[in-house]
Amino acid sequence: MSTHPRSSPTSPLIVDLATDTDDNGKRKRHGGLESIQRWLALRAKLVVVIAAALVLSVFLVPPLKLILSNHEEQRSIITTQQQQTKQKQSAASLSSLSETTIIPPCNKSPWKPNENLVGKCPGDLKPNKAAKSISECASTCCQNDNCITWQYRSDVGCLHGKDVRLGMEKDGVAAWCSDHPPQRWQGQYLIPHKSVVTNNGMTTEEIRASGCNEQTWDPNQQPGQCFGLGDVKKDASGSALECMRACCANDKCGAWQYADKLGCFYSKGMHGCQGDDGNPVKFEPFIGRRKFMDGRTYVDKKGKPWQQTLEE
Repeated sequence: MSTHPRSSPTSPLIVDLATDTDDNGKRKRHGGLESIQRWLALRAKLVVVIAAALVLSVFLVPPLKLILSNHEEQRSIITTQQQQTKQKQSAASLSSLSETTIIPPCNKSPWKPNENLVGKCPGDLKPNKAAKSISECASTCCQNDNCITWQYRSDVGCLHGKDVRLGMEKDGVAAWCSDHPPQRWQGQYLIPHKSVVTNNGMTTEEIRASGCNEQTWDPNQQPGQCFGLGDVKKDASGSALECMRACCANDKCGAWQYADKLGCFYSKGMHGCQGDDGNPVKFEPFIGRRKFMDGRTYVDKKGKPWQQTLEE
């Protein structure tokens, strides 16, 4: 007796080989090329759409990438231009000041020509609360024989003081003013200092070791200009990192600062750091003048006449 089950004449599994259909009228499921051809015939429109999409991707994707790349590059250029515009707007020049601000002349003791005291004068000028404007600040200084130098900025008001050296001048008095408008710096103490609370609890050796380690240094510790660092160190003015390394290589160096346009400065210490309390005015230029002093030569350390270069 056969062990195979007998098929019923009405079973849906019986296939008519002659007509290539089963008892329900459905096509037989053959494998191979014939089945692929049948699948393609039934889905011709879908195949055409997929093929068209592949062709378009070959021609469209590279231009799209180029467009997106150019867009990002353009955004970067615009951002850089905007930053440069802001820097130019914040920089002070004598010509721009003459257009917007009238500085009263001082006939009895003329102002030194072709200069503007745009930078900070650390501690050498004192507030004159009676003067409420640039014009009043200049006029009251002119009338006062004890006033040689004046400055004005909205956050500090009017400042008066004695004679000062400016920039690279080495003759005359000890008091000094920067010839550059305030700007953001990078810098760090390598010695204990009361203003650096992050160093609390650290020994002098630990502070120096941390500041001289490229993994733990803090170049943004002192973003405002500090003073007492001496002349620019041209051989270490390539970057903040280069400046730090030069300071760390000198056992007597206790602090450093770096600015892109001005270079590297370091010494055994620094003082009068401007800091950053979130007030953007602190990084804007001052307006100021000083009286010409007959007894001075206004020369640099080599004895050559030195003149401020006004930024545009």
